[in-house]
Amino acid sequence: MSNFLIKSKDIYFQDTEKYRHFKTVFSKIQELSISKNYYDTNLFNIEEILSILEMGSFHEGKKLKNDFTKYILDTISYYTPAIKPYGKSLPGNWYDFIFGNRGIESDFGYFVGSLFGASFGLKEKSDYGENYRNLWVTCGQNEETNYSVLSLNYDMVLENYCHFMNSQYHTAEKVSFNKEGSPEWNKPSLFKLHGCAEAGTIVPPTWAKGTHRKVIPTWKNAYQTLLNSTHIRFIGYSLPLSDSYIKYLLKSSVVNAPHLKQIDVICLDSDGSVKNRFDYFIQYDYYRYKNGSVKEYFEELYQVSKHQRYHPGNAPVVLNKLEVAHENFMS
Repeated sequence: MSNFLIKSKDIYFQDTEKYRHFKTVFSKIQELSISKNYYDTNLFNIEEILSILEMGSFHEGKKLKNDFTKYILDTISYYTPAIKPYGKSLPGNWYDFIFGNRGIESDFGYFVGSLFGASFGLKEKSDYGENYRNLWVTCGQNEETNYSVLSLNYDMVLENYCHFMNSQYHTAEKVSFNKEGSPEWNKPSLFKLHGCAEAGTIVPPTWAKGTHRKVIPTWKNAYQTLLNSTHIRFIGYSLPLSDSYIKYLLKSSVVNAPHLKQIDVICLDSDGSVKNRFDYFIQYDYYRYKNGSVKEYFEELYQVSKHQRYHPGNAPVVLNKLEVAHENFMS
C-alpha cells in the first residue's frame, strides 16, 4: 500500500500509451495535495488516497471513476508473479517440483495445496512402445481439519494456484475456492472483503462498506465463517489503526461463536508496534503472537511436507501437514 503509487509510475513510464489512463489518476492525486496544507496527509499511500476520494465522492453522490478502478487493477496485474511450471517433462523426483522450481512461489503453492488437502500422484502407461506419465491431483484429503480464507487483498494469487493445478494436472473435479455461496467447510472458501481484481470490484478501505452492495454478501459470509471457526489465524496482517471495521467484524462475530479455541497471529514486527496493537486488541487467554514472516511460515510448511515425500514408487503426495507445520512455527 505504501509504495503502490511509486510502483504504478514505474509502469506508466515504461509504456505511456498503454497506460495513458494512469495520467488522469496522477492528476487527480495532485489535486488532493491541497489537503496537506491543513491536515496530515500521506498521498503516497494508496489507501489514504482512495479514502479521501471516496469520502468526497460519497457526499457528492458519485462513484469513483472507472479510470481509478482500471488503474488499480492494471498495477496489481502487472506485479502479480506468474506461476511457472518446472518444464515440459518432470524428472524422476517429480514430487519435488509440484509447483515449479524451489522458491517462494513454490512454497506458496504448498500452502494453497494444503488448504485443499490436495493429493498429487503419477500414473505411467505404455502405448506402442512409448511411455506416458500423467500427473493428477485430487482434493479433500484433510480428514479432521477444514480451512477458509478471509482476504483484504484484491489480487488473484490464491486463485492462480487453483488455475495452475487445473492446467498442469489431471483433475477429477475442478480445484477452486468457494467464493460466492455461504461457507462450506468441506471445501475452502475465499471471501475478499475489499473486492477482487477478477470481478473488477474495488472497495476502498474506508468506513462506507454498506454503500458497496457488491460486497455485502461477501461480508455476511465472512461473518458466518468467523462465527463457526474453532481457530482464527492472522497471517501477514498488521492490524493497522485504520482498519477499525475489521475489529468490529471480529467483535460482533465472537458474540455467538461458541466453538472458538485459539487465536494465532503471524506477522513480521521490527519495532514491537504490531504486537502491541494485537496485545491490546485481543484479550483472549488462548492467543499467541509469532514475530515471523509469511515466507518463513511457508518454508516451514515445505520442510514438514518434504519429510513424507521421499517414498518408493509412485505413491501419491498428500499435502495434509499444515497443522503440524503451524504448531512447529508457533513454538
